[in-house]
Amino acid sequence: MVNYSLIDVPFNLRHTCWFCGEPSYDLLSFPSSSRQVHHIFHQPIELPACKECLSFSSSGVSESIWSYRDKVKHALMNKYAKHLGIGLQWTKEELEEAEFHGAVLEGFGKSAWQMYEIAKARVDYVGWELCVDGSPLEGDESYGFEFNGVRYLSVQACIDHHVKALSLDKLLLETIVELVGSERFAYGLRIAELNRDISNKERNAIIDEIQKQEQDRVDILEESQFENDDVILPLVAVVMSEATVQPEAIEWAIEHQCADLETLMHMEDAFFDAFEHLGGPTAFALFDGLQWYLTARQDPKWREEKDPNDEFWKKLECN
Repeated sequence: MVNYSLIDVPFNLRHTCWFCGEPSYDLLSFPSSSRQVHHIFHQPIELPACKECLSFSSSGVSESIWSYRDKVKHALMNKYAKHLGIGLQWTKEELEEAEFHGAVLEGFGKSAWQMYEIAKARVDYVGWELCVDGSPLEGDESYGFEFNGVRYLSVQACIDHHVKALSLDKLLLETIVELVGSERFAYGLRIAELNRDISNKERNAIIDEIQKQEQDRVDILEESQFENDDVILPLVAVVMSEATVQPEAIEWAIEHQCADLETLMHMEDAFFDAFEHLGGPTAFALFDGLQWYLTARQDPKWREEKDPNDEFWKKLECN
């Protein structure tokens, strides 16, 4: 017989679901079956949960309560994807200023942001530290894939959520993330958002262009080596007070030996031709960031102290 230990519950949270912060309904026993006890890394426990979180059945075996929590969060995100999508597509001010007509749309305009806030609060909720009789429960909380402060079961789960929440082209987003890597998920998401309703031909053209850009990136990395054969780290975004310059814009500038604002102005058409597949707003944002970046780089002290990509430029100067 398995002995489950009730976790310590702070007095002010005694009626709170540990998973999502809603009022609790009953205790959840983890693991749910005595046959799974030998699969987990900590002792069997019981903790308060709301009716909805209790209802989510999890396939497979979770090795800890934290990995099980991520599955519950995933189920919540999947169920309320459209509600969460409101906050991805609108701001509160935009909804308040939007002119919705008709009973259904007017009702949406009035309640949409509240629905988003409720769903977001449940997904973002972080339960209290788990202790039993005053002793912290031992285990590793770092599971899955994190993006924009939200932890997903995996990169694929993150893709699936955004596809459902934003009505994106799933194949396009999957392929771009596969090409550029999960660390540049925001880049892939931006392209997918700008190309929601596309044909197979258009999708293939976008993918081919990104594939070419990524190959160019690899070529730069292979050529950019120190004498001791240590490869320079990949380009990273640079955040400035005026704007943020993205790695793809910096890469284009290095590749085209565009080291100052005057050169960029002469090559403006070539820049927008290279990034037209991203759509006008994104291309202009990239161009604006690059302008501020090249201006800042005219200051040698700024280059040395604040540009993490300076080694790439030094390599260019040596060639």
